[in-house]
Amino acid sequence: MALEGSLGNNAGGGKVRSDMSDVPEGFELPAGDAQKGHKLFKKHCAQCHSIFPDNRTDSGTVYGPTLFNIYGRASGEAEIAQKNIMGGRAKGLVWDAANLMRYMKNPRQTTGVNVQMNFRGIDDFQTRVDIVHYLKTLTWDNKDLVHATHRHH
Repeated sequence: MALEGSLGNNAGGGKVRSDMSDVPEGFELPAGDAQKGHKLFKKHCAQCHSIFPDNRTDSGTVYGPTLFNIYGRASGEAEIAQKNIMGGRAKGLVWDAANLMRYMKNPRQTTGVNVQMNFRGIDDFQTRVDIVHYLKTLTWDNKDLVHATHRHH
């Protein structure tokens, strides 16, 4: 029986090792598109992460910490609602462009922790760049976000 197909993957569907050579030491974030990043964020991140200061979502389920004001924040700082069911948390990282880029590619490898996310990682470089550009807009200066009211369905 051939095992090659299962090598490099773990039970959660995340890769065990990824090639991080696209995010070297001293990484500088290249140009990207925050608008595109917003769409990509909705596709890859929004089902579990809020972008609001109070960690609310339109879907009503939030598993991870809010990504509001994440850029430059220390990891493990924001509250998680589902702490009891979550695995380990990223500790000791500052969410700069390099760490965000590495994390989105392979959360477990970047943190050295079995991060419980139903998330396979994003290999595509520009996708991750665009998402980082979007994350950089999630600040207190973003009045739409800070003063947003809950949408009623």
